[in-house]
Amino acid sequence: MTRSLVPVPCPVCAEKQNHTPGDFDPDHEPFGPVGCLVCGHQFSSGEYKSALQQALRELEERRRKPGTSH
Repeated sequence: MTRSLVPVPCPVCAEKQNHTPGDFDPDHEPFGPVGCLVCGHQFSSGEYKSALQQALRELEERRRKPGTSH
């Protein structure tokens, strides 16, 4: 795996309950599979990578804020 993974919101239902195989790597080709455990949506590579980058930015921002525990 080439980067940290965190739960990302589903573009259909917005839930952050992702299902990935144990050896999942977002940079591997062919991509996937990544699915939403709530609605069953199967992420495209672009959907997942975009959501992952946003989730990692948000996590980093929370870590920088004083008084937060992450």
